[in-house]
Amino acid sequence: MASGQVRIEPVSGRSGIDEFIDLQFRLYRDDPLWVEPLKHPLRKLLTPGQHPFFEHAEVQHFMARDSSGSAVGRVSAVVNRAHNEYHSDSTGFFGFLEGVRDREVFAGLLDAAAEWVGARGMDSLRGPVNYSTNEETGLLVKGFDSSPVVMMTYNPRWYAEMLEQAGMTKAADLLAYRVDRDTLRSERFGRIAKLVSKRSGAVCRPMDMRHFREEVAIIRSIYNECWKHNWGFVPMTDREFDQMSRELRTVLIPDFAPIVEVAGEPVAFAAAVADANQAVRGSGGSMLRALLRLKVPPFRVRPDGMRVLLLGVRESHRRSGLECLLIDRIVGAGLGRGYDWAELSWVLEQNTAMRSILENDLGAVPYKTYRIYERPIRS
Repeated sequence: MASGQVRIEPVSGRSGIDEFIDLQFRLYRDDPLWVEPLKHPLRKLLTPGQHPFFEHAEVQHFMARDSSGSAVGRVSAVVNRAHNEYHSDSTGFFGFLEGVRDREVFAGLLDAAAEWVGARGMDSLRGPVNYSTNEETGLLVKGFDSSPVVMMTYNPRWYAEMLEQAGMTKAADLLAYRVDRDTLRSERFGRIAKLVSKRSGAVCRPMDMRHFREEVAIIRSIYNECWKHNWGFVPMTDREFDQMSRELRTVLIPDFAPIVEVAGEPVAFAAAVADANQAVRGSGGSMLRALLRLKVPPFRVRPDGMRVLLLGVRESHRRSGLECLLIDRIVGAGLGRGYDWAELSWVLEQNTAMRSILENDLGAVPYKTYRIYERPIRS
């Protein structure tokens, strides 16, 4: 596909994937807030057949080139059969969208993605998602004054203008909340948690790393039940959940992954991780270098915050305040490690129940907004 001075080409082979990855490093090299991705896991995610996602999805990466042949943009087009079967629709997706500030580049990339998914029977294009809502999701549209935390996206503020000029409109907003040390130390929230525990008989325990696989199975069961009615949700397969858990295990702290039991039955869980992005920044995308900075004495990087990335309560035990119990446990663990802040992300804009707990009970503030866009594909 060609448009004016911009040419859109499909990406293939190891060298094509490497160029796809390196473009982002070139585009953001002068942005002090950007955090580079770790190249090894990213290459695995982008390479067909190297990640469990490809067992139920088709993906095609595209590169935009200018008249001289230089790479000036990129995008991935995705047909996620698991999503379409679960929601009984025909939605195609785009992700990993990056480009120079040029309307023609973004229009060309999105048109290429729409054409590719449309040729496979899709009637709408939605994104950005890398590759689904189970991974990095959304375009940053508010909160450009700080770096992204681990597993969250980042982009210049003008990206939204590029997408909207290309015909994309808002499908949903995702909110990221932030609390600081003074708020985390609030005695009021601790009292709420104790009251919830007394009334419900709930026991909140840390994840047992000695029985990691069994614990992961419990968490996956709760996760898929709790999120099943959420907008855009797709249940994770066993292999996808195992993949995610293996990636998180290197930075997982048992007290940051509490499980709530009532009468011996696991009914709720949460998961948080230290903001490893603070060690990744400046690593050049090297996983080894980032881990050495984070884990090997003398610790050159000590994260001062964390991200609460998952929290779920089975439907049978909702409206009993177990969310407060989980957050209180994680908050206490974070304070004990000297952390000064926590991000709780992401939360759907329309999730009024969770937003009420975070805003009214915890005093958290929505400080970043990520947007998912969509547009119809016209035949």
